[in-house]
Amino acid sequence: MEDKHLSLKHRFAFGGVTAAFFTFTLLVYGPLSLYVTGNDEMWFSFRSLLSPVILVSAIGFVVMTLVLSLVPKGIHKLLCCLVFGISLGLYIQCGFFNISYGSGVLDGSQIAWKDYTTYGAIDSAMWAACLALPFALYMVFKRSWRHILMTAAIFIILMQIGGLAVNLYQNQNSLNKLSHEVTTDGIYELSEQDNTIVFVLGSMDKSYYEDYKESHPEVKEALKGFTEYDNVLAAGSDALVSVPAMLTGEVYKKDVKYTEYINRAWSTYNVFDLLQKNGCDARVYSDDKYFGNAAVRKVGNIADRAQDDAAYWTIGNTMYRYTMYNAVPHYLKQLFWMSLNDYSSFKSNSTYNPDNDDKFFSEFDEQGGFTYTDSYDAAVRVYNLKGAEKPYRLTSTGEKNTDGTSLQEQVAGDFYCILRMIDDLKENGRYQSARIIITADCGDTEYSQLPVLLYKDKNDTAQYRTSDAPVSLFDLPATLASTVTNDYKTIGTGKSFNDDERSAWNRRRFFYRSTGSNAESRIEEYKTNSPQIAADELKLINSYYLNGGRIDNYILGTELTFTEDETAVMYCKEGFGHTNGWRTIINGTQAVMEIPLEDVPDNLEDLHAYFHVLNVYEQTPCVITANGEEVYAGTLSSDVRQNGLNFLIPTEVIGRDKTIRLTFTFPELTESTDVMALMSFKIYNQ
Repeated sequence: MEDKHLSLKHRFAFGGVTAAFFTFTLLVYGPLSLYVTGNDEMWFSFRSLLSPVILVSAIGFVVMTLVLSLVPKGIHKLLCCLVFGISLGLYIQCGFFNISYGSGVLDGSQIAWKDYTTYGAIDSAMWAACLALPFALYMVFKRSWRHILMTAAIFIILMQIGGLAVNLYQNQNSLNKLSHEVTTDGIYELSEQDNTIVFVLGSMDKSYYEDYKESHPEVKEALKGFTEYDNVLAAGSDALVSVPAMLTGEVYKKDVKYTEYINRAWSTYNVFDLLQKNGCDARVYSDDKYFGNAAVRKVGNIADRAQDDAAYWTIGNTMYRYTMYNAVPHYLKQLFWMSLNDYSSFKSNSTYNPDNDDKFFSEFDEQGGFTYTDSYDAAVRVYNLKGAEKPYRLTSTGEKNTDGTSLQEQVAGDFYCILRMIDDLKENGRYQSARIIITADCGDTEYSQLPVLLYKDKNDTAQYRTSDAPVSLFDLPATLASTVTNDYKTIGTGKSFNDDERSAWNRRRFFYRSTGSNAESRIEEYKTNSPQIAADELKLINSYYLNGGRIDNYILGTELTFTEDETAVMYCKEGFGHTNGWRTIINGTQAVMEIPLEDVPDNLEDLHAYFHVLNVYEQTPCVITANGEEVYAGTLSSDVRQNGLNFLIPTEVIGRDKTIRLTFTFPELTESTDVMALMSFKIYNQ
């Protein structure tokens, strides 16, 4: 019987199953399960990980099968037992034996390894048992030990496949990660034939432009051919709502996560499909938050970072290092410790930053202004600039002052530089044939509904004029479409800015205001048929609440965000401000969260809480209580900003309602002020 099992065929069978157990556990299940359950930390999509996983696991399986099967018979048995024991240890370590080591994320903070001696001893004992088990079976069950190990290996592989399938199903909406990058490629390149240039200035209220125009009357002469619209309504009240709406015509109504909305908005047919169809090279220079994956094939300067040989190497290398950190015994983890910041290391040197207006303008000068190509017949360029958003650091001549400037200087600096770019068009004989739009993502007074809008049509060089025609920034897609075709009525509102000079004065227009703090975060939908668009003329017709107004039970171990998706905000009851897409600020002397748990296991140990802190604005004492019991006392400082807020929640404080009530108190503050900005939180069993 022994000789039969040592035949080449049987050695390949046993070696193949053992190799499959090892390679699937470490090279397939390891990285894929880590991605599915923790993809918030990673910039690349699930599909980007599949290529390196398939390649590495296939090579690993073939090589290991050959090694295990072709070695001498005596070594074959020993190697198979050893590999099975290692595979079993990997499976148990990854699935059941890991602890969080402090913050629970590989955030760059060093781990105090010496504090985990007891855990290290227990973990080592588990590994010793796993390694000894197949050899013990070999000694005890001489006839059937191979069948036992092969059956166990196949069973565990099937269990991992089932678990991975469940995780994939539960996290399917987050797998299509936005892995694109907005580059500066072609940023100052225009067409020899036909050009449309759009400047979108952040929070440039119409009143700010009026003040600028009053102190710079020469602007009317510089902008000959432009029409200034006095009766323009923004699409939304902040960039997070308005910029995607202006580009795609799709509105964010908080019915899904923001990232899901963005993907959906760009997946639908929009003006950029039409521009591409008509041979127009369209490029948009804005924050990458505003683009879905489909934008990669529609907008010329958006690249998929994961579709690159170097990116595959980075993804595979860092992901397998993370897998090894997760899979190896405690005393080997130091060899594979890493910061998840490594995942962001693969970026091009041409990433566009919408907050650096001074750099945008200075590089324009350094490159000698616009260049022109005959590679395409028409070009659309959309430049999303900082504009009138705080902090103000632009001087009136477009230079950066790190000490800060004023709103007036910031506005003057932006227009000073835009006019220089327009002068460049004039000097090169391109001004007359160009269409130019100067507008804003939103206003900055009342409901932020009153943006600036200046529009110059092709071949228009008449005197500067004003129009009180009712226009909307939802008209931008149709206006862009009208530059390449007369068939644009199905795009967006179907009205270009020129059409609105002839439209009815009682035109129905919509505006979406992002407002509300804590769990009351919402989008308010306003409508107006009035030629006046002051705040009191807007009629509220709908309110769209975060998560539909529902408060979901929290599943332990889930990381929720205070950023654009706002998945953590539903639990905020007091002290948390409006989420602007990048963070949520705690403002005041106290903040409160109420977190109902989905389930409390019977054997639950003390819970670990981790809050990712983006910034600390006040270095002040902070006391945190969980259901009335103090769980944290310290001073908010740069250490908190670097390592986050970490504290333990005793299980005995959790009552029958299975709700954790966290209260953040700042005892030395006597008045409301911005205290700190949060990005995410997680509560998990140690």
